[in-house]
Amino acid sequence: EAAGNRAVGGLLNILGELKKICNHPLLLGTGSPALAECSDAMNIAAAEESGKLLLLKRLLRRLKDEEHRVLIFSQSVKMLDVLASFVRSEGYAWQRLDGSTTSVSRHQAITAFNAPGSKDFVFLLSTRAGGLGINLATADTVIIYDSDWNPQNDLQAMARAHRIGQKKTVRIFRLVSAGSVEEEILERAKGKMVLDHLVIQQ
Repeated sequence: EAAGNRAVGGLLNILGELKKICNHPLLLGTGSPALAECSDAMNIAAAEESGKLLLLKRLLRRLKDEEHRVLIFSQSVKMLDVLASFVRSEGYAWQRLDGSTTSVSRHQAITAFNAPGSKDFVFLLSTRAGGLGINLATADTVIIYDSDWNPQNDLQAMARAHRIGQKKTVRIFRLVSAGSVEEEILERAKGKMVLDHLVIQQ
């Protein structure tokens, strides 16, 4: 039994590492410097090392030109650190909320983002942080940077922009690395949604 538990733990650890590879190479190991501590020049170079981040870079530029406002979700706090450094180096005004954000800071960030005439373009959020009470209806675009095994968590994240006061069509982008463990995660999530519909909702 102990050996079986170790095997399961080892498998979960491997899956976690594979997800990190999909998100950004700097998340692997402890030898690489934290992106948040790098210079802007190093941040720009680091973006070129990740297919996802490179795609996000191009996508955000287009969304900015079209005057959209964006919510970006990730499960990983370290990935949020990477994204925070990235959007800062790109010159975007932004806010952030994760599990370590205090209630006061959370209220200030949401109020600043939703304020009339706010210059904030991006709001970075942990997929599972904040509960159901967050209303970010001033955003009209949601980007799921990395999908959750539990599809309900992603749906709850998408709902942040689908709130009372939303006046625009909300667009959802989900970034998935082709031929990777992320495709398996997405397929599992779809299967869970089908079961939820057949067993619970019916």
